[in-house]
Amino acid sequence: MGEKRVVLVTGSTRGVGRRIAERFAEAGAAVALNYQSQLETARAALASVQELSPSSLLYQADVSSAPAAEGLIRSVIDDFGQIDLLVNNAGPLLVKPLGETSPDEWAWMLGANLSSVFYCCRFGLPFMRERKRGQIVNMGCLHGEIAPGGLPNSPAYGIAKTGVLMLTRMLARSEAKYNIRVNAVNPGLIETDDYQHYSEEVRAQWRKRVPQKRFGTPDEIADAVLFLTSDRAAYITGAVLPVHGGLWVPE
Repeated sequence: MGEKRVVLVTGSTRGVGRRIAERFAEAGAAVALNYQSQLETARAALASVQELSPSSLLYQADVSSAPAAEGLIRSVIDDFGQIDLLVNNAGPLLVKPLGETSPDEWAWMLGANLSSVFYCCRFGLPFMRERKRGQIVNMGCLHGEIAPGGLPNSPAYGIAKTGVLMLTRMLARSEAKYNIRVNAVNPGLIETDDYQHYSEEVRAQWRKRVPQKRFGTPDEIADAVLFLTSDRAAYITGAVLPVHGGLWVPE
């Protein structure tokens, strides 16, 4: 990937986020890992990443809070002197019909999944603009652009992620003059802990909906992120790359 880069991955101590962090470390980047809680899990992720990239560091911050997100960005800049790549991965999932979603849960989903991306971009972009270089990859979701039936019912989460995709496109246009690329990855059904509490019968029904008849893996999402941030994707900005095994191909 060329010279050593500094990569900040939010929500990067478990699941897809951890695998993205590990893959960037494997590629030689210095990784800033971020977590909100679960310190022991975060320390285990840091140990794994530091085996590959010893200069990597761990930061606690709830990026759904503007002051915390700003503090995270400034801490990474203070420690590394730069942020070459921001991966906005943090964002909890809520599987609940709209009629059962409380106002507090609605605000939580928007804050954790959409406002968090805005805050990190808002506070990170000035540093990228000053250097006339940088990249942002935002994580969308299964329901980011469509509302398929027979799959996890998560309207508040999906609506927040839809906002993330629009923000991605708008930033791609406004930041291009600063040599900053902004893209998004839209994962389909990915094999993570989020689905472990569902029965195998339910999971089997979901797999049948996917033309490839399987869930995706965190590695496959990490591959997409690494591609979008590589020199091979130098002319790609404002793109939303779906990684779904054919789930969204029109019938």
